[in-house]
Amino acid sequence: MQKHITFILIFFISGFSTSVLRAQSSILEQTLLTTESFNTFTAVSVTGLQTWNFSPQYGAVCSGYVSGQNFENEDWLISPVMDLSQMDNVKLTFDHTRGSAAVMNIGVAEGRFKAFATDNYTGDTSTTTWTELEGLNQNLNAAWQFIPSGELTIPDAAKSANSRIAFRYISSTSPGATWEIKNVKVIGEPQSGTGAAIFKITNWNSEWLGCSTFGPTDEALQINNVASAMLSMNSDIYCLQEITNSPSNPSIDILVSLMGPDLWEGKIVPSLTDDCDQRQAIIYKKSRIQFVGATLLNNGLAAQGNSYYYNWASGRYPTLYNINFVAGSDLIPVSIVNVHAKSEDGNALSYTRRLGGSEGMKAILDGANYNARKLIIIGDFNDYLIGTSSTACSCTDSPFKNFMDDTANYSGITKDLINQGHPIIENTIISNELISNYVSGSAAKEVAVTQNISSYFSTTSDHYPISAMFQFSALGVTEVEDIKKSFLKIYPNPATTVLGFEVGSADANTVNMYDMTGRQMQVQKINANTLDVHTLPSGIYILKVGDKLGKFVKG
Repeated sequence: MQKHITFILIFFISGFSTSVLRAQSSILEQTLLTTESFNTFTAVSVTGLQTWNFSPQYGAVCSGYVSGQNFENEDWLISPVMDLSQMDNVKLTFDHTRGSAAVMNIGVAEGRFKAFATDNYTGDTSTTTWTELEGLNQNLNAAWQFIPSGELTIPDAAKSANSRIAFRYISSTSPGATWEIKNVKVIGEPQSGTGAAIFKITNWNSEWLGCSTFGPTDEALQINNVASAMLSMNSDIYCLQEITNSPSNPSIDILVSLMGPDLWEGKIVPSLTDDCDQRQAIIYKKSRIQFVGATLLNNGLAAQGNSYYYNWASGRYPTLYNINFVAGSDLIPVSIVNVHAKSEDGNALSYTRRLGGSEGMKAILDGANYNARKLIIIGDFNDYLIGTSSTACSCTDSPFKNFMDDTANYSGITKDLINQGHPIIENTIISNELISNYVSGSAAKEVAVTQNISSYFSTTSDHYPISAMFQFSALGVTEVEDIKKSFLKIYPNPATTVLGFEVGSADANTVNMYDMTGRQMQVQKINANTLDVHTLPSGIYILKVGDKLGKFVKG
């Protein structure tokens, strides 16, 4: 039975207008504090010899002051493509600073430090139509002290399926400041579905990653390419196969380090492997995914004349990862079964082992422990979902036909994807509890990321990453009259020290406070209809008391 998660509805109140605040999705999130993160952006030098450079301490850095001289420069730092065509209320935020002290504010009035957006980057900054993003906080109190940019709204004119943001730095032969930028983030609200929260999951066999014997020979290049590709794809969670995580090659720690440990985390079962011992791992955004636990599905029954152990490539069992999707203040529990089936080796027995493994795994998942869960069965199936890749047997059915035939409980969302004229073998099957949440048609090969890596299939992986998206919608008040009844009276607004509110309900005894990303900031019992907010950072916040909500500004 499918269970629905009820989201909290948050409302904007401005004069007499009303609108629903939908859960925000992260569109772009780069620290710029690792080489891989910095390289997702493109540095373009228009004038002068200087350009944007990477610093592991300061992020992206541009300066016209070199070797005791000031030079004339115009330099751009341009983001990867973002699809903003179906997004509302898109905001850019970042941290930045300037220096040194003597010159930190020189050039601000002249517009030397600006952020822009475009709906179509032509490849030439001079022929691209740029829209300046207004409201950039330039008020430095001290040199080299990072400050928040403030929320910069990306206007509709700059929104398309090919949008980008950019930072432009200008210097002259007279004294001027260095500009440093880090922690770049673009968020927005999906247009489809009230309170929609969309999550992207990517499946990728990264071909003997961390193995010293097989796969790409340049291990350092491979793992750097994998990290760069994952940052570029900007998924919320990656399900990886063929991972070695040994003391000499700790692939998970290396990936997290390259991608930014403040934003990313990884898990693998078992936590340590032997060299070239293929295992299935996950890498995920800590702000979007909450790790609950993991285990090997190693208790299946024998099938097709073989033990469960032998059918799963002599112990390469499916790995079950229990996670929560984090949507504002709500947690959506999902179980991911990361699989790597027996490979096709031209022997009829390899097909039989895949078939037996599938039968044993389905028996586990159909059981009482899993049959009511939101399941994503994902990985390298080494076979098609419709038909078979095997040429050594007289079989025509997929070894995963047992899942495909059970349409009441499962759906193969990648069954129609093609690679070089054949169905793909990197597949995703979801349980009926998730079918209504799957974004129809979103399952796709990540072709672009492979084209951006030199000699991808020899340096990085012999598999395409495959992604899909899932959407969870808020349930609750939708009628305008009901919305009006849910307003919470708040005063004074803006508030600096003490905030008052009127509830009008004896049943309301708890107050919840959220920031504008939906993160819960406070929860406490009501003793009086006031809150002490003097230590709260300046910004916009939401209060929920009982069934009433309201917005206030902390000055």
